Amino acid sequence: MIRRALPGEGHGKLALPGGYQMLGQTWQEAGACEVLEETGVAVIPETLRVVAVETTPDRRQNLLFCQSPAVEHEGAFVHDAEVSEVLVIHEPVETAFPLHTRMVRAFFERAL
Repeated sequence: MIRRALPGEGHGKLALPGGYQMLGQTWQEAGACEVLEETGVAVIPETLRVVAVETTPDRRQNLLFCQSPAVEHEGAFVHDAEVSEVLVIHEPVETAFPLHTRMVRAFFERAL
């Protein structure tokens, strides 16, 4: 999880790493890039799988929630200016966004 440092909605609250797909990127490349930028963890784009696709309540965006196989990460987490903290959770938590909270809960329910 990341703690959002951007001003505005969700500032200072937990969220899943994420961002936008840039022109010329596959959704997998975009997802891996966002995880790297926001956590310092390198995931292999081709290993990402879609867990869910959700539309935001305002119907302005579609969100792809993806999962990577476990990866080794040595040392401290690093992040860009959009993030103030990176942390690992071991149980469901409330996040800045209802869709993120729902996905986190679903992840832990499936993991049981």
